[in-house]
Amino acid sequence: MKKLAFLISTLFIVALVGTGCNRDEPTPEPTPTSDTYTVVYKASNKLMFVTSTLSPCFKMNVTYTDANGQQVAENNVTLPWTKTVEIKLPFHAKFTGQLTYNEEELPETVTYGLPHGINLYTNGYGKDSLTGSLKSASREAFLKIASEHPERLQFTQEEDF
Repeated sequence: MKKLAFLISTLFIVALVGTGCNRDEPTPEPTPTSDTYTVVYKASNKLMFVTSTLSPCFKMNVTYTDANGQQVAENNVTLPWTKTVEIKLPFHAKFTGQLTYNEEELPETVTYGLPHGINLYTNGYGKDSLTGSLKSASREAFLKIASEHPERLQFTQEEDF
């Protein structure tokens, strides 16, 4: 009987040791962060908090970097213009713009310029800003500026994310 009690006790202790707490229990995994980000390219017909607006005679040719890193061109877009691209980091964004116009459609006072921006958003958060400026000139002065300084009707912006 003592041998049987000893055997049962030994089996009970072995069973307790074998089924005890497992120290290798997995720890909860951290909440994954998004590895996809959103780049938003913007070209506007006005700056925030500014009452002047780009003259409606203008269209714009834009080129931007798509999700695959390729340059994509869109011609004669109407302003304001926005393009949203889902990306993975690292990413090199390049955005260019060129104002176009029909000389016959120019008003007597021309408001010109290129408000634009490249913004990065993650989980809905990011900045929303535009750079560039708007200027006004008489029709004749604008035509002179456009012929002597065509760079004033263009922009290039690049950002590494």
